[in-house]
Amino acid sequence: MAAKNTADRRHQRRGVSFAMVAVSMVVLLGMASLTVDVGMMYRARAEAQASADAAALAGAWELLDQDRLSGGGNMTEEMAAARAIAAQYAARNVIVNDSPGVDSNSGNDTSGDIVIGYLHDPNDASASLSYSNPDQFNTVAVHVRRDETRNGPIDLFFAGIFGQLDADISASAWATFKDGVVGYRPNNQTGNAELLPLALHLDAWNNLLAGAFTSGDNYSYDEASGTVSPGSDGIQELNLYPGGGAGSLPPGNFGTVDIGPADNSTADLSRQIREGVSADDLAVFGGELMLGPDGTLPLTGETGLSGAISDDLKSIIGLPKAIPLFNAVTGPGDNSVFTVVGFAGIRIMYVKLTGAMSTKKVVIQPAFVVDDSGVTGEGSGPSHFIYKPVFLSR
Repeated sequence: MAAKNTADRRHQRRGVSFAMVAVSMVVLLGMASLTVDVGMMYRARAEAQASADAAALAGAWELLDQDRLSGGGNMTEEMAAARAIAAQYAARNVIVNDSPGVDSNSGNDTSGDIVIGYLHDPNDASASLSYSNPDQFNTVAVHVRRDETRNGPIDLFFAGIFGQLDADISASAWATFKDGVVGYRPNNQTGNAELLPLALHLDAWNNLLAGAFTSGDNYSYDEASGTVSPGSDGIQELNLYPGGGAGSLPPGNFGTVDIGPADNSTADLSRQIREGVSADDLAVFGGELMLGPDGTLPLTGETGLSGAISDDLKSIIGLPKAIPLFNAVTGPGDNSVFTVVGFAGIRIMYVKLTGAMSTKKVVIQPAFVVDDSGVTGEGSGPSHFIYKPVFLSR
């Protein structure tokens, strides 16, 4: 009888063990499904974010196209190009082995996949985009998703056992370029400032933008090759020298300025034209060249231009550079003091500093300048066409 009871107890223990194993298998299977599928969701979320980041950055860079300067304030083509390139870059970054599609949102609906607008303060995480002035647009926002609406949800492996067959994934990114440059602070990380020691009167610059007292449109810049040739590209030009303009503009609208120690030598001017303004140049200003609280910056210099820097100016034809803008100059000759009130992005198109004064020319046109050494203030500031590099603002 004792042997029979012992056998019964053994059978009972085996039955309990099988039940425990069965329960444990279910628990382990659930944990495996959780581990694998959660890992898959994390992977998909990271890939969606990479897709959104790349798309937003590419779109924002496209807004800085040179053709924007000849568009007469119409941003339609630039915005269309930004949407197209953003969609391309979104698709290049796959999400769980599938290329995501985004809607171009040509109507710029605020809830669309690609939205373009103006972000006043990228440091304010709660700030919204403004859409009132397309000329100011500086931000591309991209929303990438895999759900029932777009691209389909991602398939889950083991969670289907518990009735969860798929999952929705989404990610958003904003890319912005900042304007409103109020000064320069070059260092080892930014490199030299793309700032020329040539100053132009603010009135001459404003006239150029307004299409008054220009030199016409006689030279063409090819963005693809970075070269300048005779012809028209739709962007008005200005002859810096002599006179800093044309027509009835008075003398004294142009000069060279000392960005560094006073009385810069020709060698200093040549180096700064070819290589940019360095941190050593700005050591005399405490390491940075900045507009003051009243929005002005006095710089010594001299009116006119020396033919000795002709080759230096020719060496940078076609390159985007910045020049100071001034609204007043006092003092004669090399004792002049220029009151700088802002900066402008330009490129030199033609240089001739030999022969009769009537034939001398330094022709410029407006140009986009992207310079990480620039220091920005709030809003659009006093400068024109000078930007910090595109960055992810959200």
